[in-house]
Amino acid sequence: MHADGASFAGENACPADNADYSNGNEHGNKEEDKYEEIIESVLNPEEPSAEEMEMDKMFANKKYPTMQEISEASTPTVGMEFDSKEDAFFFFVVYARRVGFAIKKDSSYESKKTNEISRQAFACNRCRDDTYIDSALRQRRTSRIVQTKCQVRMFVKEYRGKWSITNIRLEHNHNLAPSEWIVRFMKCHRSMSASDKTLIHILQETRVPPRNIMKIFRKTRGSFRAVPFDTKNLENELAKERKKIKNRDIEELLILFKEAREKMPGFTHSIDVDSDNRVKSLFWTDQIGKANYSKFGQFVSFDTTFSTNQYGMPFAPIIGVDNYGKTVVFGVGLLEDERADTFKWLFEEFLSAMDNKHPETIITDQDVAMGIAISKALPYTIHRFCNFHISKNLDDKLSLFFAVRGTLKEELRAVIRNSFTPEEFETEWHDLLQRHNALGEPHLHMIYEIRAQWVPAYFKESFFPFTSSTGRSESTNSLFKHYVKRKDSIGTFFKEYMIIQEKKQSDLDRLREKSELKESVNWGFNPLEREAMKIYTDPIYGKFADELRKGTAYNVEVVEEKRLYKVIRVTNYRNAEFPRSTYMVSISPDEDVYKCSCSKMARDGIQCCHVMRVATHIGLTELPVSFINPRWTTAAGIEVARLTERRTNTTSQNTHLAVRHAIEMSKISHILSTVCTDDRSYDLFAEGVAELKKAICKDAIECLQTKEKVTWKRKKVDDPVQQDTENMHHEDREDNNHGHNNEEIHPEEQNSSDEETKQDEHRPYKDPPQSGNPGFNLGERPMNFHEKSAAKLKKKTAPRLCGLYRLPGHKRPKCPDRDTVMY
Repeated sequence: MHADGASFAGENACPADNADYSNGNEHGNKEEDKYEEIIESVLNPEEPSAEEMEMDKMFANKKYPTMQEISEASTPTVGMEFDSKEDAFFFFVVYARRVGFAIKKDSSYESKKTNEISRQAFACNRCRDDTYIDSALRQRRTSRIVQTKCQVRMFVKEYRGKWSITNIRLEHNHNLAPSEWIVRFMKCHRSMSASDKTLIHILQETRVPPRNIMKIFRKTRGSFRAVPFDTKNLENELAKERKKIKNRDIEELLILFKEAREKMPGFTHSIDVDSDNRVKSLFWTDQIGKANYSKFGQFVSFDTTFSTNQYGMPFAPIIGVDNYGKTVVFGVGLLEDERADTFKWLFEEFLSAMDNKHPETIITDQDVAMGIAISKALPYTIHRFCNFHISKNLDDKLSLFFAVRGTLKEELRAVIRNSFTPEEFETEWHDLLQRHNALGEPHLHMIYEIRAQWVPAYFKESFFPFTSSTGRSESTNSLFKHYVKRKDSIGTFFKEYMIIQEKKQSDLDRLREKSELKESVNWGFNPLEREAMKIYTDPIYGKFADELRKGTAYNVEVVEEKRLYKVIRVTNYRNAEFPRSTYMVSISPDEDVYKCSCSKMARDGIQCCHVMRVATHIGLTELPVSFINPRWTTAAGIEVARLTERRTNTTSQNTHLAVRHAIEMSKISHILSTVCTDDRSYDLFAEGVAELKKAICKDAIECLQTKEKVTWKRKKVDDPVQQDTENMHHEDREDNNHGHNNEEIHPEEQNSSDEETKQDEHRPYKDPPQSGNPGFNLGERPMNFHEKSAAKLKKKTAPRLCGLYRLPGHKRPKCPDRDTVMY
């Protein structure tokens, strides 16, 4: 077929067999093309990835032309020959770039004998009739290419394996681009190779902004103008990736879950769906989280946050504290909403994954739905509200109330902080409010009614290590928000979760190196300190030494020898935990258990400075067993460390090659910036590149021949019958074990993993519903004070009406009919 009546000149004429009108620098060296095919087959034997196959086939250039190739591009003439249709297209593209226009593939003819294209026309991108109709209803402002029915075309025909130019038209009926730098934004001149795309995807996954990605490519290419794409193309590339997983996010997530189970046999997940099989909530944990929970699961912190995924699903990490005092993630939930039933489902799935082991304590914010869920799912766990949120609400709601009552606010905080027993707190609270005439204040009465859930005096004997707030949960939420965005899919969220877990394990290696291979500097010469340094991890030893140092600010009075001591502060110091100055330390009859009235050992797991002072007073030289909490020791993390060492390296080969390609391109760009300024240097560089290419080709051929010889020898030595039998067994094993790794897995874990895989494969889950306001999905849970305030502001205020006729637009004093009203 022919476009716009154009004909293929010389259709039946055959070019001379010996004629070669091609550009020799690019297409004339058959030996180099042969070598390139050999290199490609040896160095990249795998099939092309789906990403590479989905590239834009219409403009699949072999490479992006260099500035020298563009400046030296020759004018196409009839008779020029090329090895392929793509080579001809590339030649015309380079010419169009030099002249200042863009081209596209036009009409083609398919041979009836071979059913393959044998003739092709390439035309100017303005070759069509201008059918644009300006409509006043058009709402979106767009730009377009004005069609002028330009007759510029190049016709090529295939004959005996070669493609030759049979006809050429080069007269335009429109203006050409005034600058060569403008032309590079035309579609056929934009180019993004597979290596470029891989590197771009790597940088985008690591949250590198587009402007910084362009800076990286500028470094590799020499200047921004030498980069054949811009930030808009980068954003389009990211949009393409998001479009690929649209409406099949859960399908991709299940594949990631399957890969995670293969790499980490202890990985488990749970999915809650509705009647339509649409996913409502998700929970997952891995072997590292399970091992951490088995060792450090006495205390749990729980909070939720938004703006982490495109479905508006609240992010709910369940976290704790390891033996280094660092935050660890036990499990992760993405929830439908923040209702009590949803939280209850999450906690039940968490307990199921952790062999039904309940935590001793849990701390959350003052959320009604969380409290209901914890009371049902974790009935044996001590639940505490975040002290920080209670104090902040006091400041927000009673700022004016406190302003007119002098020091009431400071005295309230002192009572809350300095009370050691519930009775002491209740007595001082009532006395203080009575003194300031504040007993009738509703909010103070309300928080007093729930005092057993937030006042520190009620939790003196409960384990809340070095915390009275949900700060660890909030810092974890903040950490995840640095890695994920509210437009991300759940699959992307899971990938970032794996990255965060790997980052935490890397940080743990640094802490282990400091604790296990190095020795801290002693604060003094106390033998207790020396022994603690060998037992505790380095961060916990630092806290132990700090308590030992604070003990020097106290004196000891003997109340009962070897039984009861009074510790009195004689010197003030910074960051004192309690403002009071007197403490009582008791010793058990067997002289093993030391207990202080501040109860720090029960709360934090290390002895306080008051006990340290008594131990120094009575001359202890060895740490009693009661001084050591096993969870803070170096030995507590051995099992977790062993599991982390089993994790395999999952770095993609394509990722490694893309980074290597970018580094070497940068080096070559730097060399060329110097070489191209001198003709002699350029000739030496070109000769060196040619010699290097021949050497690489020679080595590739030798590797290929060696590989073929080894394969032939193996086939010759092996028994054909036995080989066929083994091949059959091998194929059967591949069919039966498809999707599983070769690591040894416990039978129970293998069976459970197989069951989960079968369930996932037979249940086509649907993606969660899209949120109208991404990252914010409250459900039907009770709103807190800030949410209620925001909701009030969103409500439309009723219009002011006239007091006489109840009409809008004016008030009673300015009513136009006021004089006519009869009083």
